[in-house]
Amino acid sequence: MSNIHNYPVESLTFSDDDFYDIDFYNGVAYETRKIKGLTIRNGIQALLETIYNADGTLTSNRVLDGNSNTFRLSLNDLLSLNVSADVDGGDNIVFNIKSPQTLPTDYGFKIRDVSSGNTIFGVRDGGVEINGEFILPLVDGTDGQIIKTNGAGSTEFVSTQDLPSVNFGSTQWSKTIPSPVSLLDGNIANGCTFFTNADKSASGTTTYDEFNIAYGLTITLTGTSGTANVSFDGGVTNYLATFNTSLYQTAVDFVSTHETALNLAGIRVFALGSGADGRLRFCSSEATLNAMTIANVTTDLSGTIANEFTGDLTAQPDHILVPYVGTAYEGQRIHHNFRVNFGIVTGSSQTLGLSLRRYENDTIIGSELQVNRNPDVEGIQSNFISYTAGASDPFVLGGFYFALRNDSGVTIEITSGIGILIQNYYQKLTQF
Repeated sequence: MSNIHNYPVESLTFSDDDFYDIDFYNGVAYETRKIKGLTIRNGIQALLETIYNADGTLTSNRVLDGNSNTFRLSLNDLLSLNVSADVDGGDNIVFNIKSPQTLPTDYGFKIRDVSSGNTIFGVRDGGVEINGEFILPLVDGTDGQIIKTNGAGSTEFVSTQDLPSVNFGSTQWSKTIPSPVSLLDGNIANGCTFFTNADKSASGTTTYDEFNIAYGLTITLTGTSGTANVSFDGGVTNYLATFNTSLYQTAVDFVSTHETALNLAGIRVFALGSGADGRLRFCSSEATLNAMTIANVTTDLSGTIANEFTGDLTAQPDHILVPYVGTAYEGQRIHHNFRVNFGIVTGSSQTLGLSLRRYENDTIIGSELQVNRNPDVEGIQSNFISYTAGASDPFVLGGFYFALRNDSGVTIEITSGIGILIQNYYQKLTQF
């Protein structure tokens, strides 16, 4: 017979060493037995599931209030997680990891993307890994150093002077004219036509950002009406020119209609002239231009093909393009210093004009420089300063050349050593 309800005094505490009465069922009836508090506590704990003995699932949000105390979680004696209170009442989460020498060969700690398996953040023996892409060094650099990557995930602290970056590039063409070249009164000499890219000076040309002289060829339109086809592949692909008002307007219309397609084919085209002077100036590879033809289709529109500066019927190197798009300095402004040198056979005092011009329309950049022929000195050297502002700059789309204009009233002769030096300065340090 149970006596548990017959005790007049109730205990309000629970002790491991206290004895307690329980109603025990022996299979037939209930009887009273004594049981220690420790036995009761162990039995209850054995039946409970916790994170220490079983997995589980949170069914709603849970809050663990540190109450200004420290919570510490240690894993494999390598990583510990501390949650502690700041002096101002805020909470800190601090991961404590033993010295790198004790970390395993893969990771001491990592946060992993379960779906992809990639490490989003990990601490390993070689450093701190971010998003599985690169590893930050475990040790700090010195004052003023920056972090450099090799593009394959490895990083290190280096000084800026140790970076393979430069702030200028250079290209130079140089040669000696074997015999004087005449420049008739009223004519213009294009300085680029005196050179080919084989005339580059190795000592004046950097192995990176090397400029080249590009080839040009012009169709001078003829006729008063009708249409004509321009082709670069024997007539397989034709670009139709249609007469409109004047030969110059016809050239303008041709560029407006076909520029995009020609550019995609690696051919640049520009309209020059005025009124009855209608010219289509092309820039491309030597082989492409030498395959160029113009053929009348209706009435009499046609044209003649020659290089405007030399008179040759084939493409000639006559301008310099800035190779901007796709280069290491794309997006920057480029400052250019140009040096042009040549000789003029001595004679009576005469004045000529030397200019830097845009290839797309022959306009002068800045103004002409006076060049004087005199009885005593052959050598002439002039300097120009200019810039490339971006991908749509005329130096990029059309290029430039140097022009010596002779309106002196007499023929002069260009002689001796000639050269073009181009030095480029970049807006910021650039790695090629």
